[in-house]
Amino acid sequence: MENLKNKKILVTGSSGFVGKNLINKLTTLGFKNLLSPNSNELDLTNEQSVKKYFEDNKPNIVLHIAGLVGGISINKLKPADFFYKNGMMSMLVTHYSYLNNVEKLVSLAAGCGYPKNIPVPFSEDDFWNGLPDMNSYGYSLAKKNLVVGSWAYNEQYGFNHTVLIPANLYGPYDNFNLDTSHVIPALIRKFLDAKENNLDEVVVWGTGVATREFLYVEDTVNAIIDAIECNETGPFNLGTGKETSIKELNETISKIVGYEGKIIWDTTKPDGQPKRFYNMDKFKNSFGYIPNTTLKDGLEKTIQWYINNKNIVRL
Repeated sequence: MENLKNKKILVTGSSGFVGKNLINKLTTLGFKNLLSPNSNELDLTNEQSVKKYFEDNKPNIVLHIAGLVGGISINKLKPADFFYKNGMMSMLVTHYSYLNNVEKLVSLAAGCGYPKNIPVPFSEDDFWNGLPDMNSYGYSLAKKNLVVGSWAYNEQYGFNHTVLIPANLYGPYDNFNLDTSHVIPALIRKFLDAKENNLDEVVVWGTGVATREFLYVEDTVNAIIDAIECNETGPFNLGTGKETSIKELNETISKIVGYEGKIIWDTTKPDGQPKRFYNMDKFKNSFGYIPNTTLKDGLEKTIQWYINNKNIVRL
């Protein structure tokens, strides 16, 4: 890793949730030559913007974290936006990384790209065995272009691109906007607000029976950095391999924040994919470990960060 610290590293999406954590980690590790453009400096959906930025800055390594992301509600409302913007980012970052002789590209695909009705735990071979859950198909299918691109550019040009498929992410700097956030930040905010306002009940979506796998953001950024030295395209599942029901998740968050009211399930709202957690064998064989922050530990850190940083939280 020491030989990488003088490389010029472009982090797309550096102002977002994973991006901020990744920049912090790289800086802590001693990486000094970091490119972290905002959307005004680099519009990843605009070919001329991407072309010019790559030609002007010539990064050695690209960590492609950027994406238009959100929960089920906003995905259902704007499927075309999620498809177009994420599709353009996938294509342009891959193509212009290759054209500008980038030594390594690491990208994050999306776990919701897995087919809706396949056996758990999901293995990477299952990724193409059907359509994803239709609540987020625009986003899911656009992100699959990263995997196709990694294969195609490696086969034709020998381009070194590794794709990771993270489980449901959570942690500091997440989006806590109730309309656009994912499940954990939304629940943290709901339960803390309910406690502070002495509410008798909290209403949450679905039945609670769906299961997910949750990955703490620090484990995520560690794997992204480790992937720089991986010479396989993947894709690689990135998670803990542990399954948690949405009901258990709600009860855990409620207990940590000290909320003692009722949890009301709005069963008119969708659960999304019935079950999703990963087989981590492929990742372990190539990377030598499995991320191991427990859900309880990760939630406690995230909740404390939210309480301490309300002035900068995305609401």
